[in-house]
Amino acid sequence: QETADDLLRFLEAVNKPNLGVNFDPANMILYGKGDPVDAVRKLVGFIRQVHIKDAVSSAVPGEWGTEVPAGEGEVDWPAFLSVLQDAGYAGHFVIEREAGEDRVGDILKAVRLIRNLSS
Repeated sequence: QETADDLLRFLEAVNKPNLGVNFDPANMILYGKGDPVDAVRKLVGFIRQVHIKDAVSSAVPGEWGTEVPAGEGEVDWPAFLSVLQDAGYAGHFVIEREAGEDRVGDILKAVRLIRNLSS
């Protein structure tokens, strides 16, 4: 997993109009690679799809964090979505839930979260 700055340098160096990012804010937290809101600000022009997934960082640097239902982790969803909206993002949102005992319930919770913040 790379930082937003590293990814941005790569994207700018390659300089291909059809090259884009499938942005997962939780992975920034899980891998300890930066703040998702700062990252989305830097990469928004390259983002083609966004994962709705949340996480809590590990207390031990270098260790994997924990995936949690959207809205229960460290992603600042109002700020994150605001950056996308202000930039005119028109791509897809894809709910991703790979952990937990009630994945369907967690997915429905994510739908409600995004709808409430987008209205």
